[in-house]
Amino acid sequence: MDLEQLTTVNIKTNEVKDISNACNKLSAQNKIVEDLQDLLKEEQEEARRLSEEVIPTLMQQAGVSSVKLEDGSSVTVSPYYYAKIPEDKKNEAYSWLRDNNHGDLIKNNVSVSFGKGEDSDAVKLKAALEKQGLVVDQKQDIHWQTLRGFVREQMENNRSIPSDMFGLYVANRTKITTKK
Repeated sequence: MDLEQLTTVNIKTNEVKDISNACNKLSAQNKIVEDLQDLLKEEQEEARRLSEEVIPTLMQQAGVSSVKLEDGSSVTVSPYYYAKIPEDKKNEAYSWLRDNNHGDLIKNNVSVSFGKGEDSDAVKLKAALEKQGLVVDQKQDIHWQTLRGFVREQMENNRSIPSDMFGLYVANRTKITTKK
């Protein structure tokens, strides 16, 4: 677009009014979307509270582990485990796992980066490593499902885990299964 040409174009009053109306409508629409996003967050928090706090407490007080509702739906409460190792705690957490005979959870991948003009060196190294049956690319990581399973196993066997290192979150969750 040529901005100089656009500045010399004469715009009719009706066109300016249409642009202004559309901009006002967009501003109002953006406000509606923002309000709906806030409402969604509030409703999600209330659903979490009911699922993780209210219903498990009521069922525990009643001494039941499952309930069947009038409509045929069944309600159960079971433990939920979440863990995510924060970046700044990875070395500490990996050391703890290794020291406590859980180092096999850690996947160790090795990679090598080469700069500009080092293509031939990269090809030679790759060929040499492949001759040895190796695939090169290094990164240490634990898959989230593996970590969650490990945490569940440890918690269910009453073994302690440093919660700050593993970003632990343990709660009961309500599951409602509707009758089909």
